[in-house]
Amino acid sequence: MPQSRPLVRNPLFVFVPPIVLLGLGLAFVLQPGAFAPSHELVEQAISERQMAAVPKTQLAMASYHQTRLATKFGGSDLVVVNKQRPLQPLEYQPLNLRDIESSKNLDNSRGLQLADQAATALEDLAKAMRAEGAGKLFVNSAFRSYKYQAELFNSKASQYGLEGALARAAKAGHSEHQTGLAADVSVPEQGCAIMQCFGDTDGGKWLAANAWKYGFIIRYEKDTTSITGYTYEPWHLRYVGVQLASTYSKTGMKTLEDFWGFAPAEFYLEETASSTSN
Repeated sequence: MPQSRPLVRNPLFVFVPPIVLLGLGLAFVLQPGAFAPSHELVEQAISERQMAAVPKTQLAMASYHQTRLATKFGGSDLVVVNKQRPLQPLEYQPLNLRDIESSKNLDNSRGLQLADQAATALEDLAKAMRAEGAGKLFVNSAFRSYKYQAELFNSKASQYGLEGALARAAKAGHSEHQTGLAADVSVPEQGCAIMQCFGDTDGGKWLAANAWKYGFIIRYEKDTTSITGYTYEPWHLRYVGVQLASTYSKTGMKTLEDFWGFAPAEFYLEETASSTSN
């Protein structure tokens, strides 16, 4: 009886199939969107978990922490400037300033300017405001240059002394008006121009309720002086963009400092240091 020969496997049959399968697997994985549905579900789950951990007062945007970085720079609509957060650079001036257009809805007879996006938003706001019977908007103040703000502060210092000036005006480089995103407004026929009683007029009430729809917030609200450093200014509108203004309104926040989690800025740092040293 012939002796059986041991079975010898051809190396090609041993190694080629796994290599082929591995190649097919890699090709499938590298296909654009091969696991897109699963990947999207994982991303969604991670996003939901992260959002659940964020305080309800800070549900601004999914990219909250990334967006927060934009608050440092003068060229951002989200910039936060106060007594302890100077503009960067200090003498910043917007490159896209333009005149606010006067119309039957808005009086800019002083020829004041804002950054283009803020000017357009203010014009749209004024149109809606007048259409809803809340009055014709008058622009009392808008963009102020670093130089202008320095002169204004020095004038206040000459009139009231340094301490009085610090309480009444922003130092150059620390004013929202220098961003080109802030405007002081009034409705002349309703009185109370640049006075706290403006908040009780039809125009003031309409702005408090509707400014967010056009990307503005009332920057200095009642009882927030210890945080913003300024008393109640119902006439001071600050453009932050519709997305942020909408979220800000929904959260019920009263200051940008609280919204972004920044420290209160009632005093300038040198005032704080002087008070501590005394």
